[in-house]
Amino acid sequence: MYMETDRERYFQDVIIKIQAINVVEGIIQLGSGTIGYSDQFSDIDLMVATTEQVDVAKDLIKTELQNMGSFFIKEGKFSDQILLLIPFYENGLEMNISVLPTSFLNVKSPLWKLIFDRNGEVLPKMLEEHENFQKLEQPYIKKFDIVFEFAYHLRKLHIELQRGNDIFAMKMLVMLREFTLTVQILNEQKKLHQFKAYHTLEEDFVKQLKKSYPSTTDSSDIMAAAKLVTQLFKDTIQKNEIFDFDEQLFKIAEI
Repeated sequence: MYMETDRERYFQDVIIKIQAINVVEGIIQLGSGTIGYSDQFSDIDLMVATTEQVDVAKDLIKTELQNMGSFFIKEGKFSDQILLLIPFYENGLEMNISVLPTSFLNVKSPLWKLIFDRNGEVLPKMLEEHENFQKLEQPYIKKFDIVFEFAYHLRKLHIELQRGNDIFAMKMLVMLREFTLTVQILNEQKKLHQFKAYHTLEEDFVKQLKKSYPSTTDSSDIMAAAKLVTQLFKDTIQKNEIFDFDEQLFKIAEI
């Protein structure tokens, strides 16, 4: 497992190598690393702005990552103009590097820091995006009717239990917890985007949520767990001023 000093050394090394690529216009650090990292398991998150075609910049960056000793690099894409590189190293370190045109720079989190700006055009773009982000009434809210979605997935859970399809019912149970977690995260005004620190949520909420995990895969235990998470969802969402709670919606789950 890498040490903090190892991570810092890799961070400095990757910044030097990427900014030396002439098509790279800017580098932005994202996530907990901007304020000191969450713990020893935190990875390195970067967003790289380019003036060239993103596939050209991506290949040049990939070569540098390989030269740094990455034994495996997963390539992906968020869109045609936003590509992703996830390199892994022998010491366990992981990086997440998105590559995109400067005009596509965006802000999905308040946790960002400008590391490199070749021509002074990256910072104004990031500040503009950050200002737009801050103006959003609730920048992390998901654009769907979460109460309906919960009740609808609860309906599906009931149906599949009656069909004897316990595996599908457990899948629906997972979704019910996800909806409940979303509301609680918003209630505590935490950063919903890529939130993983569930252990930091209110202690009583965490205790209640853990109780909603069935002790067996029997349909009776799954149903009991569904009842627990449903009550927790109702208690949680009624503390929220964003979503409209309608008890009548839960009638659709009565099968």
